[in-house]
Amino acid sequence: MCRLLVAVCVFLLAFSASAAAGSTADKRKADNLTLSSLSTNGEVAAATAVKRYLPEGETGKVFVTERQKTRNSSDYQRWKRHLPFWPRKGMLLCELSLFIAIGIFVGQILEVSGSMRLLSVLTLPLTGLGGIKREAGPAFLMAFQSGAVANSMLVTQRDVGSLNNRELYTSIYVVSALSLFAHLPTFVVPIGIAFGWEATIALFAVRFLAIILQIVLTLLLSRYVVERFFPTLSATKSTPQRETAVPKVRKQSAGFWATVWQRSQKTLRRLLIYLIPSYLCLAVLEYHGFFSWLGETMPGLFSFYFLPAESVAIIPAQALSLYNGVIAAANFIDAGQITTRQAVIVILFGSMVTAPVRTLRHALPTYIAILGARTGAFMAISAQFIRMLFLLVCTLILMLYW
Repeated sequence: MCRLLVAVCVFLLAFSASAAAGSTADKRKADNLTLSSLSTNGEVAAATAVKRYLPEGETGKVFVTERQKTRNSSDYQRWKRHLPFWPRKGMLLCELSLFIAIGIFVGQILEVSGSMRLLSVLTLPLTGLGGIKREAGPAFLMAFQSGAVANSMLVTQRDVGSLNNRELYTSIYVVSALSLFAHLPTFVVPIGIAFGWEATIALFAVRFLAIILQIVLTLLLSRYVVERFFPTLSATKSTPQRETAVPKVRKQSAGFWATVWQRSQKTLRRLLIYLIPSYLCLAVLEYHGFFSWLGETMPGLFSFYFLPAESVAIIPAQALSLYNGVIAAANFIDAGQITTRQAVIVILFGSMVTAPVRTLRHALPTYIAILGARTGAFMAISAQFIRMLFLLVCTLILMLYW
């Protein structure tokens, strides 16, 4: 399955590059001339260098203003950002551990109290489409708030026998997609207001369609392909914890909380044992600049000849942050070097090759803590790969019709 997905993605990238390059031969020649002139003046190295941009025109200034409006930064968050590296990482580790513990306890409280099935009614279309038990439903709702808490709830249900591995892995992929909805306002609104209503519609349509397609196809493939050809993943583990009689527990408050703790402590202990060393390893890599280097290197591995020549500056700028790339694009728009449509396309392609590095840096410790080193790493990487694949398909559709 993994090899098949890799082959499909490589084929789509090659096909899109060759098709677009063939259909825009004249444009590519012009871009190559532009790059040649830049190279002659010694400006390509400066253009491709990763640096922070400041708004130079009206579009960039409007974007910065709108970004500040959508940014909800508390005094605590600002204080945390100004901490030295290791104290800040220690705070983040404590926060992540707290979120995971909350997810585990919330999942068990809902299960033991009998509220799980009540909440799961809201997500019946998703669980029914994927042939997943209703116990995964509350985690889908929690995904809009916190992916870490949602995944912790899912693994707790697997540990007590409510979900099998197929349902767990499928649900984690769905949570990964659903959590993107929470980022749509911060991604679409500032860019759309600065770039205009056409850009707003285009960005929202591409992002929304990619998320919906990812969720629907993931659920359908899990139900009709994985369940049929990988029956071992659909085998439910039997566990003594499932034998606890919920009605009896609810009669006594002491029994209720004792059962919640009994069901939660094993999962909590295992997750924290995996979380702490994996988080520290990634922190060491970040401290020595590995993720910065990877973020700067990734854009150079992909040559999008069908994009404007200015993409050699915009896409590397996104290695620092999405907003840095948008400001770079806005500066080119204000200078009259690219159109709004071209800027939107470049930003979408740039997000495919730069965002996964930033996302993995934050998500990988949670995946490893929940699923173990090998499975967790595979799930984290494959989730980003699937996200890139659907975003690529939807961006190509946008290029054809816009």
